[in-house]
Amino acid sequence: MKGSKSLRTAFILLCLTLWFSKCNNAESTPLDGSKPSLAGAITIDPSIFWDIFTTLPPYPIDPLLNEGETTLSVDENDAADIMFAVQNPPSDGSTIQYRFYTNANITFVTDYNPDQGGYQDYLTLDFGPDPQNANFDYKNGFQINSQEDDNCINNYYDLVAVHVASGISQTFKVKVNDSDKCIFVATNNGAGYAGNFAKKAIDNAIFAGPLEVADDICNSNVPDGVNKDVAYRAMLAISYSPSGNYRDPSVNWVFSTFKRYFSQGGKKLAYSFTSGNTIGFANAAQWTNSLGTSGKIWTGFSSIDWTTDTPVLTQCASLQITGAPYSSWYSSTATGTQGVLTAVNGNSIAEMTNTDPAIVIQNLCSQKRNIVCVGQ
Repeated sequence: MKGSKSLRTAFILLCLTLWFSKCNNAESTPLDGSKPSLAGAITIDPSIFWDIFTTLPPYPIDPLLNEGETTLSVDENDAADIMFAVQNPPSDGSTIQYRFYTNANITFVTDYNPDQGGYQDYLTLDFGPDPQNANFDYKNGFQINSQEDDNCINNYYDLVAVHVASGISQTFKVKVNDSDKCIFVATNNGAGYAGNFAKKAIDNAIFAGPLEVADDICNSNVPDGVNKDVAYRAMLAISYSPSGNYRDPSVNWVFSTFKRYFSQGGKKLAYSFTSGNTIGFANAAQWTNSLGTSGKIWTGFSSIDWTTDTPVLTQCASLQITGAPYSSWYSSTATGTQGVLTAVNGNSIAEMTNTDPAIVIQNLCSQKRNIVCVGQ
């Protein structure tokens, strides 16, 4: 028994010796996935080596951000002043020079160098002591401008700064706050919302009224692909509310003058307001692109000119369970009006009959429809 243990120990030591010997030999390993190896079984996160292989310039710079900011930012189609400071500046008072490069969406005033053919695609800044104000030693800045794009999404772009003496670069992110607004459709995961969607919340005093409930539906269901940095309002007519908060084109409305609105994932221009905050349909196609690709929405309007009539007929309204007051979007037995998401004319806000004269179609409020949400 003792001899067998000794043999087993000797065998194990021999195996370990051979294994270490193989590891020490600089043998190449075929890049063949069908031949497993010990190295192939070890997964190493490449980010561990990122800092090792990232070389900073001799005097790196940092952006000076406003309180509450985490990155440089500029509003779309506007300008912003940005500042940088040299980390651990030289003690001899020498000047550090950086060259900043533009891209298609972020621009700034460029250097003029007649020896190199005129205007260059970069801006050169000197960082050094400021004889007028020591607080600005080794700090400098410039103005950036953002270009307009055709979506409603906040985007991030690279601003590259090259340390001239070493040629080593740093890259900074610039956030462009999009001035355009997104429109999306809240679908309740495809199930839609009954016309009395506000009843439960009002009866249980969770929300003060249908406006608050509708807006909460919007802000609780913001999908990917649209701007999540803004609040959303429901495109609904609300004429009765226990909270006293109403909504129509003259009160707390969702659209604003001189704004562009994008639908269908934030990529389709729905409408560009140059004046007013409603669309004059007159039975003509006016939306540049429809609000959605299928389905219908609750709207509560009594005609295609954005007017409201009797809320019991158009906004699923009724007395509350206590007997008073009336509330829109509260009753399942009343009727409400709807819009057609694929329509680009007045049917988008008030579906009308094909009769002459056309009249608004009233729908039983037990039916389920979607809700359109508009960025603010």
